[in-house]
Amino acid sequence: MESSSRVLLKSERKIIERITKIRETADFVSRSKRRFSEYRYLRAVLRGYRYLADKELLSALMESAPAVLIVPVRANWHPIRVIIEATMWSEIDYRTRSRWTRALQHAVARGIDPDQLPRFFRANNGIAGCADLASKTGSK
Repeated sequence: MESSSRVLLKSERKIIERITKIRETADFVSRSKRRFSEYRYLRAVLRGYRYLADKELLSALMESAPAVLIVPVRANWHPIRVIIEATMWSEIDYRTRSRWTRALQHAVARGIDPDQLPRFFRANNGIAGCADLASKTGSK
């Protein structure tokens, strides 16, 4: 029984470390005045999602987010949305968060590498264009 609790703590630690890295990027982007600074943040979110998926920590993220990260989680939320909610700065409205989530879901569905994300956004008419394509090509 003790070993399972230690594994959970290890997974929570890995999740917190990754979320902290994304929050640092979010803090930097929130202070930036550059036009496409959100791309850097979204690239960090996609990297974090890929890391957690590779380590099979997405289910642990969904379970531990309310308690550990103090983030409300709805039953139908995608793990990308939970990462965005856990790392957001407060000035961003819910519509933008939803648009970012759908755009990143589309990038994940297409198998886009985080380093190629800005190019992918530009090729698909920006973040809003990717979100629109995601809503047209498949359900959540």
